Amino acid sequence: MSEESDLLLLENVHKSIVDFPYRVKTRDGGPGGLVELPDSAVVLVVGDLHSSLPNLKRILDHEDNRGAIARGERIMVLIGDTVHNDVSGMMREMDTSVAILEYIFEFMAAYPQGVVYIRGNHDTFDERLTKSGIFQGKEFKNTLIARKGEAYFHAVDRIFDDLPMFITGKGFAITHAGPVRSGCTREQLIHIKEWSNMYHQLMWNRINEFRGTPSMKEYDGKDIQSTLTKLHLPLDSHFIVGHNPLWGTGEKSGVWMNVIDVPHHHIIYSGAGSQAPYFVLHDGHLTTKFALPDAESGPPGDDPWKKR
Repeated sequence: MSEESDLLLLENVHKSIVDFPYRVKTRDGGPGGLVELPDSAVVLVVGDLHSSLPNLKRILDHEDNRGAIARGERIMVLIGDTVHNDVSGMMREMDTSVAILEYIFEFMAAYPQGVVYIRGNHDTFDERLTKSGIFQGKEFKNTLIARKGEAYFHAVDRIFDDLPMFITGKGFAITHAGPVRSGCTREQLIHIKEWSNMYHQLMWNRINEFRGTPSMKEYDGKDIQSTLTKLHLPLDSHFIVGHNPLWGTGEKSGVWMNVIDVPHHHIIYSGAGSQAPYFVLHDGHLTTKFALPDAESGPPGDDPWKKR
């Protein structure tokens, strides 16, 4: 595509994000941080991909998900962290991040009402973002400018900044990292940019796995209950997050259900090394699917690109 075509596509993607029909507007008519999907929606939830385009394609091609989205029968939710390779030894390479972002944007432009992209902590060019000592935000920025130009970089930066942060629907709530400690209200989620600490928590909080006194970076089941209560959602709603690669838990499938015995709290990771899992939510029910057989997934640390 030409530079002009690239920028036009990004403009269309930005418009689809801002004007998504179920995104709640702020008091001044801007795009709020909350998306409220209708009870009738069939929702396909994809975990953190971390630049694994092969796994995204597998999920879309599994059980006709691609066709269902195209026909308006399903809405795909990308839970954030679509970019920045997290495979050991490959965290500095950014070509796969550019490739998956181009693919996602083309898909969103083709089906503007079929995709919701939540912002994660890696959906940024912030030069302070590091992983294993590598400044992935800075590396990604430099690579994108080198490949696509300054104007393209600024257009993507605007898209990242305007991504929603939280999704609710019949029997579920979805965000990238975890709930705000002690919960938050619908009004706060809509105007989340006015609450910088809450905004940060939705991208960075992690589950308190050790059940001691939570640190200021952790949440537990009480925070989930508080969130659901303040949002007037049933306490048995599925609360779904990503953010955790899960290798420390032994959950190589990429799915951890009922996390540390918190009922209906699930973590999903769909990147390299997982079985390309996704959830299907409909009428309050959750079904777990795997697009990649276990024999093909490989252990974490393997170079998944050698097998493609």
